[in-house]
Amino acid sequence: MQGKRQSLSEWLKKDFFRYHVGLYENRPIYFPLASSQKSFVAFISIHRWTDRTLQDLLALHLAPALRQLSGEIADLNKDRASSDKAKSSAAEKQFTRSKRLHDELVEFIASVTQCAERGAPPTDASCPPRAQDAKFRMDLDDGVMINSAALWPLLEPLWPKPKAWWKELCQAKGRKDYDWSHLARRYFPTRVDDKCQQDPSLGVAHGCFWKYHPAKAHAWELRLKHEIKPDFTIDEPDSDICRARFLAEHPDEAAAIHEKEQVRRERAEKKKLQAQDELDVEAADDDEPSSDGDDD
Repeated sequence: MQGKRQSLSEWLKKDFFRYHVGLYENRPIYFPLASSQKSFVAFISIHRWTDRTLQDLLALHLAPALRQLSGEIADLNKDRASSDKAKSSAAEKQFTRSKRLHDELVEFIASVTQCAERGAPPTDASCPPRAQDAKFRMDLDDGVMINSAALWPLLEPLWPKPKAWWKELCQAKGRKDYDWSHLARRYFPTRVDDKCQQDPSLGVAHGCFWKYHPAKAHAWELRLKHEIKPDFTIDEPDSDICRARFLAEHPDEAAAIHEKEQVRRERAEKKKLQAQDELDVEAADDDEPSSDGDDD
């Protein structure tokens, strides 16, 4: 049975995202920013996103639409007061529709502004509020899930999943602890910084490995100089200062790390030579002529 015909605009608002999110297994590349009743919908590619995307959405699209609706409402108010009953009746119906769209758009603009300039609100009473206000910045290294979580009020009308992800990010419990992400550090800086001081892997993720774990950073750097290239360095903010301070203040520990790394390199080289010798022996065995039988 053929369904009801839809305009392209209607299909985009109502059905496109359901198809798109399924195609990308709940990790879509187009984010569906929508007002509460889906009267205003903007699909934005995460790969075209810039630090000004939300501000441009407000300035170039939503604010002009609001001005247009405000103008319509002002004109309709005049018509509602008309002595012409037919004209005033038609104006009343259109006024109700325009006022509803106006109020929906005002609410949407407020949500976009909050997410853009300060951050998403708690999802419910059990969701901790963000510890710090911060502008939203798309970071593709964080992935679709984390980035969408911080926009959950704008996505919820068409995509409810990010709301649950934001709550998990705010709670940071067990396996659903996303404090490795740059976005988590933006909204919960103290919590994430405390964890970086305890967990070297988080220190690496957030660029403070040298700051909080200089001995490990020095050991890693020496090993990677051997495995990648001799002039390799772990570059972070103030890493040169931290490196110099560690070498100056802890010369004995630095020497022990050098010695341990030298032992590791010698062991690795010995294993490499042994493996090569075994390959050479196998190759020599393969080159020996085989006997086809007894001589006559």
